[in-house]
Amino acid sequence: MPDQGGNAPPPQPQAAAPARAQPEPSRGSRKWTLRAAGLVAAVLVGAGTWVALNATALRAALAARNLASAATDEERAKWADTLIGYGEPGVHKLAECLRAGDDPTRAAAVAAFDRYLGALPDDDARAFVASGAVLDTFPDAPDAGKRAVLRLVPVVLKRTGPAHAARCRAVVSEGLKMADAEARVAAARLAIHPDIKLRAELVPLLAAPEPEVRGAALFGIASAVDGEAILNDEELFRWLHDADAGVRRICRDALIARDRSEAEIALGKRLTHPDPNERLKLLLELRYDDDVADPEPWLERLSRDPEPAVRAGAARIAVEVSAARNQSSPVWVGRVADTDQHPTVRFVAGYYRARPAPTGEPVRPVGGP
Repeated sequence: MPDQGGNAPPPQPQAAAPARAQPEPSRGSRKWTLRAAGLVAAVLVGAGTWVALNATALRAALAARNLASAATDEERAKWADTLIGYGEPGVHKLAECLRAGDDPTRAAAVAAFDRYLGALPDDDARAFVASGAVLDTFPDAPDAGKRAVLRLVPVVLKRTGPAHAARCRAVVSEGLKMADAEARVAAARLAIHPDIKLRAELVPLLAAPEPEVRGAALFGIASAVDGEAILNDEELFRWLHDADAGVRRICRDALIARDRSEAEIALGKRLTHPDPNERLKLLLELRYDDDVADPEPWLERLSRDPEPAVRAGAARIAVEVSAARNQSSPVWVGRVADTDQHPTVRFVAGYYRARPAPTGEPVRPVGGP
């Protein structure tokens, strides 16, 4: 009720409502919460363990990315050496650079492998792993990658010996057949290695259009490192006429190494001259020039010349030289007379073969001593 002054009494505060009681979590809910927490913990522990176990591989992957993005040769060399220092994961990453890297990255990888393998002791297990990784990249690599592997074959052979010899031989054999001239040159230089021994496969390269390929092939063939001559001296003479001065020089040096004199090299050059008129002139010199002590072997070679006139002339001059020296005609004159494919050559050789044999006494001029 209002007091006598007419004012209403202040409202009385109401009592606060009692707090609503929270329901207790059920036993099943607590169980799932604990399981979730345990699962998260297990994931974190597993992830940490994986990172710990794969730390080297992760560092190698990061180094490989840094190598690929390096802007200078110095940086590329640093990251390539860093990468190969991570052991097998780094070795395989660096080997992949041989196959798929750009030219600067590939060059850095080649240099790093060369330094790494060159510094290892003989029969070190790491050398076999690294060499195997290098050779594994060859089949699927582009030409530039194959060239890179070929450059590493010498150090692979040096460090692993016969263990990888068969694989290196296969790499070199394929390199000899590549369209890339630089790869063929590299393979030709490796073909004479004592663990490779592919000198016979160099012969087709003598017809290569690139002079550097012909020169490398000729050097490998002419170097009788294993005691077997792929080309004899007579076959080598033709390369004295090669269009490239470097190839001609290699041929001449090879003949000198085979103990051929300057006079014999000059004769061999004329013997294989591409102009048949020059070979006919050689016949006359062999007949009348006394500088050649024994012209018969040269005449025998000319009796197998592709030009019929040269073959006929060789048979005639052989008989004349023999008669002048009071000797019997060479046996090969009969072969020319009986079997030459050209009838005129057979006739000429037969005519001179039928001449009387020397009597054994030299002919003395009237009034002589």
